[in-house]
Amino acid sequence: MEKRLNVSIDTVFNCVIPYIHDGDDRNSVSLVCRKWCELEGVTRKHVTVHLFYSPKPSRLHQRFPLLESLTLKGLSRWSLKKLSIDITPWIHEISVSFKCLKSLCIRCMVVGDLDLELLARTRGKDLRVLKMIYCEGLSTDGLLHIGKCCNDLRTLCLKGHWVHEKDGKWLHELALQNTGIESLEFSNIKKYDVKDLTLLAKNCSQSLVSLKLCRSSRCALIDLVDVFRYVVRLEDFVGGGWDKNEGYGGFKFPPTIRRMSVTNKTSLPLVLPLAHQLRELYLDHLLMDADSRCFLIQRCPNLEILHIGCELGDMGLKLLGQFCKKLRCYKTFGFVSHIGLIALAQGCLALECLHVNLTHITIEAMKCIGTHLKNLHDFRLTYKHGYTSLPLDNGILAVLIGCGKLERLGICGLTDVGLGYIGKYGHNLRYLSLQYAGESDAGLMELSKGCPKLRKLFIYNCPFSKQAIVTIVFNMHSLRYMKVSGITGIKKFEMTRPNYEPRLVNGDA
Repeated sequence: MEKRLNVSIDTVFNCVIPYIHDGDDRNSVSLVCRKWCELEGVTRKHVTVHLFYSPKPSRLHQRFPLLESLTLKGLSRWSLKKLSIDITPWIHEISVSFKCLKSLCIRCMVVGDLDLELLARTRGKDLRVLKMIYCEGLSTDGLLHIGKCCNDLRTLCLKGHWVHEKDGKWLHELALQNTGIESLEFSNIKKYDVKDLTLLAKNCSQSLVSLKLCRSSRCALIDLVDVFRYVVRLEDFVGGGWDKNEGYGGFKFPPTIRRMSVTNKTSLPLVLPLAHQLRELYLDHLLMDADSRCFLIQRCPNLEILHIGCELGDMGLKLLGQFCKKLRCYKTFGFVSHIGLIALAQGCLALECLHVNLTHITIEAMKCIGTHLKNLHDFRLTYKHGYTSLPLDNGILAVLIGCGKLERLGICGLTDVGLGYIGKYGHNLRYLSLQYAGESDAGLMELSKGCPKLRKLFIYNCPFSKQAIVTIVFNMHSLRYMKVSGITGIKKFEMTRPNYEPRLVNGDA
């Protein structure tokens, strides 16, 4: 009977596991028994590898032989030059073993032209998605191999790169070889011929939905008129400089636009006819007065994501709360006060991500966030002077209890009591950044007793001792990465998981 029951469970599980997509759920399944581990391995389609605590490349293929999507992550883009990992062995393994691979994403790594040549030559015909995000070491010669050999790409993303630009031939080859590109981003590359971009737009006119270029005056928006004539399905556009001396009388964005960046007041007449259908708006480099910003926001009722790099002010947040009820993500580098924060929390109940810089803060404002923003999973609060004399302990308690989905938290102005609240109620936290927080080691010790899912911890300018820092490393078993600076006796250091030996030490650690 037992044997029959076991066979039945295995049979059922064999049918069910392909429909389990969450990585954490699959990890739990793989721990049940050897057979389930093997079955989970051969059915896994995507894996993210953190290379600082990863096995050898060959071990990855043994464990997941049929991978279709792979993400390789370094530590952080700020430590890229000092903490670089040799990616060449991984590229060699991919070229030899991963025959089913269709999607590759590389983050915060040094990627050489020879690596790209090998990847393109061996896997180019199979790759549908290639993303290189905050990587260094490559030039346009390496991209030329991608353009020549990857002839069935759907997505090419070169984000946050410093690329040694020799010429723009890579884009010409990319345009010649591909007819189905859906998403193209090269936001830091300035050397390219608009004629090549126009050719790519013509060849991919029915597929291209996202185009993100360098925002440079070398390529004014008026130069892209022919590009926009071809891309009849374009929804997402970033790039192109606005030239005040150019006439935009005959210029039109594709009517399908849903996401875009706006850089100055000159562009408003072109943007306003589409404002009602915009879902995402990026105002990072805005040269526009406050009245114009508020005027635009009032006409975007369907806005879901807003990134703004300048002052929006309390009045702007009030308008967001009043007119943008669907807003899910708001990030700003400008400053607001508790008045605007309360208005935003009361008006935009669907918010999932909130990054704000404050000039003034009250406990009532934070309680308002805990009361209204039940879907919040990413909350980062910074103060104008880095710290606040008002303890925010009761405020963070309200946020933690009210926002049960919170996974990422950045906070300042806590006492030991507030740190204890994080340990007690931060059940789902995976990322935590503390600045000017705590009074003694006791608060940090209380925090370390909780947060069972915490993976990344950042500590800046807090009154903790070296011994306390070392202690939490061994208390928090889920911790994968920690960065500390501004601690007495420690200038700056970073540690990673395998054995928690400091990888970068400046000063006495």
